[in-house]
Amino acid sequence: MPDQEHVEECQEQIEKLKGRKVIDCSFKAYDNNCWRFYIVTDKDKLVMTFCPDWACPVVEHHGPHHEEAPGE
Repeated sequence: MPDQEHVEECQEQIEKLKGRKVIDCSFKAYDNNCWRFYIVTDKDKLVMTFCPDWACPVVEHHGPHHEEAPGE
């Protein structure tokens, strides 16, 4: 069962997409069976990380000047 606080945090981050124009999106898979979904908007970027063991994805919100990590 997902931790309700984590679910609310994910929802709060996802809601930052409202009213923004999606410019690009992509997926990247990792060797540990996890994957990331990148959503680039006209104002910022959202990164969702999913792993099979996790009850809820981790959602990261990055401002417009966020630098990509090497290999992303």
